[in-house]
Amino acid sequence: MTRKNFFSIQLCGAAIVLSTTVFSCSNNDTTDRPATTADTATVATSTPPVTATDTSTIKATDKMAESDTGMAKPNPAKKGLKGKVTILPPPAATAEVKMEADNTGVYANTEILPSYPGGQKALQKFFDRTLVYPEEAGSNGVEGTVQLSFVVDETGKLTNPEVMGKRVGYGTEAEALRVVSKMPPWNPGQLKGKNVKTRFTLPVKFVLE
Repeated sequence: MTRKNFFSIQLCGAAIVLSTTVFSCSNNDTTDRPATTADTATVATSTPPVTATDTSTIKATDKMAESDTGMAKPNPAKKGLKGKVTILPPPAATAEVKMEADNTGVYANTEILPSYPGGQKALQKFFDRTLVYPEEAGSNGVEGTVQLSFVVDETGKLTNPEVMGKRVGYGTEAEALRVVSKMPPWNPGQLKGKNVKTRFTLPVKFVLE
């Protein structure tokens, strides 16, 4: 083999090696290469899925919360009817309720309970002329019983009015408390012939008819 032919073969081999190297580098460079279908699928599956809010769970939670707060259920058949209140007798004290004062000097039970001047009928008349059936309750057909509680002190003055138990809502509690604030002094409770501070429970029933 002549020197000229050997030099030509070396040049040819170098050209082949150089061509192979350039081709390999071109395949590894993806900077300007458009995304393939396979690449798009990979990106899509790596993104966390967005799920819709479960509204049925929210509604159930709202109903539970409404039940816990004692909100009355509106009755469409009662909408627009005339409202009134009925004053119910106080719940009878059980044997477990002892005639002892608490740490504030208030009795939960006494031998003679506090009473409105003139008795139950006079108390009913006072509510009839003083209480205004809440517009919100009337327009929604809402009825229910508000359990009022207040302390009658030794002089018959009413203090610390509050609402006990489940709420009826729709403005009934606020109106019942307003009426209590307008009441005259009561006959105080008595224990062993002595006037004492007594907590009294008064159920006020809101009715549409």
